[in-house]
Amino acid sequence: MIFKCVCAVTILALSGCASSAMPPPAAVEAKTSISAAEAVGARNEPRAALHLKMAKDQTAQAESSLRKGDDDDARLLLERAKVDAELALVLTREAEARRQAEQSLAKVRELEGSSK
Repeated sequence: MIFKCVCAVTILALSGCASSAMPPPAAVEAKTSISAAEAVGARNEPRAALHLKMAKDQTAQAESSLRKGDDDDARLLLERAKVDAELALVLTREAEARRQAEQSLAKVRELEGSSK
């Protein structure tokens, strides 16, 4: 009987630890978006870097809210973080596409000038 009680208490304790250590899905999504933005170089693009920093700050604030038990505030912060990280990603890709277009245009102009 005592063995069963010890096992039950152990299982409950472990399951409680596991659930508090698991980040909510919104946190995983926000962190994934932040990683994607970092992977394409958002830190090197001024407008994107601003949104990347905002996403990181919001994620940190959300983690603090989760520790305080304010799940609603945390959820909103994580949604904002995800959107800011995605915007950083888009701004970085847009800047790279613009650079490539400018390089292509410069090559075209160079070819037009050499053919005259």
